[in-house]
Amino acid sequence: MRTHGWPYPFEQYPWVEIDSFLGDMAERHPEMQHMSDIVKSVFALDKTEALAACTSMHDLIVVPTPIPKPPYGVVAVRAPGSLREPGSGLIRIEHLSVTGHDYVIDRPVAEAVPLFWRFMIDKFGVYPGRRQGRH
Repeated sequence: MRTHGWPYPFEQYPWVEIDSFLGDMAERHPEMQHMSDIVKSVFALDKTEALAACTSMHDLIVVPTPIPKPPYGVVAVRAPGSLREPGSGLIRIEHLSVTGHDYVIDRPVAEAVPLFWRFMIDKFGVYPGRRQGRH
């Protein structure tokens, strides 16, 4: 039986480790700075308990908490050098859904943090501010 969505159990990494990893990458490769900025926004907005994440190569893969059982949808923030690499100066964020109705947006890296939170709200109901969705 073929299914859509992420078919594997989600292996959550601590946000602090992701922050350190992507922060180090951004120091060595400035084109990765927006990836580090997204992670820092999760800390700044106190959403580390509402979202779980891991990295795949340098991509950031995010799910809501509690972590769903497979298959489930994920939001993937594609990094420079990804197999699904965005164009130069762009960020690519994808929602890989269980229904197969995937959604992809490429925008300038200056829009990375607001675009990430747009996906968190639209796909997972996790709001960056006071407004309450699921978390």
